[in-house]
Amino acid sequence: KSYMRYGRIFALLAVLLLAGRETAAAELKVMATGSMAAPLRKIAEAFAGKNGHTLDYSVGITTTVSATIQAGEKPDLVEVTSVGMDQLERENFLLPRSRVEIAHALIGIAVREGAPVPDISTPDTLTDAIEKAYSVAYVNPRFAAQVGVNLMTFLNRLGIREDVAKKASLAFTGEEAVQKVVTGEADMVLAFVSEILPVKGVKWLGPIPASLQVPTNYSAAIGAGAAHPEIARGLLDAIRSPEGRRIIRDAGLEPATDKTESP
Repeated sequence: KSYMRYGRIFALLAVLLLAGRETAAAELKVMATGSMAAPLRKIAEAFAGKNGHTLDYSVGITTTVSATIQAGEKPDLVEVTSVGMDQLERENFLLPRSRVEIAHALIGIAVREGAPVPDISTPDTLTDAIEKAYSVAYVNPRFAAQVGVNLMTFLNRLGIREDVAKKASLAFTGEEAVQKVVTGEADMVLAFVSEILPVKGVKWLGPIPASLQVPTNYSAAIGAGAAHPEIARGLLDAIRSPEGRRIIRDAGLEPATDKTESP
């Protein structure tokens, strides 16, 4: 009887150990937008590797990420524009009180590597540089939600929205827009700095003047149907840690100063 009792105890311990291993070695599902894709992937991969997890990482624009979630996808952690996050929050797709503001993106300009470098330091010189470009690449405002609105606001401030639209080379994502300069389809791109910096073959001229910037804010949150909410909470902490903020800044984004309370 004692052998049988010990046997049951060992069996129970084995089940508990296996369950613990499964919890420890989780596959963390993260959905992100293009402008935040590079730094978030770096932070998430470091977090996953340190804690023995694997990563299921997908990238889209806010509208497609949101639509995928609304259609039934259940990410552990989602990052979209703050405007997009407002909608997901209203529709109860987020774990309550898990949302945090993480960064804002600035618009920058790039030309092909080796091309003449125009002056974009003032609104007047920037206007002149854009008007001289034969083709300007940027994200199609019809599909880019808040990002597209911000780009159009910037061009309206310069008074050249209609002129630029006539020579626009539209893209679905910022990365695709930057690639149009690499391939020669356009000779200038307007995109977020964080989408320009990772691409080889372009010369980043800098951000547009501060007086013309329309920053786009980004949030992250735990999904309402997250399979691993506690692990996702740990990733949120990693994103807002000093190292996470450094990675975000190095990618050409500005870390949020909002100190939202951790869930």
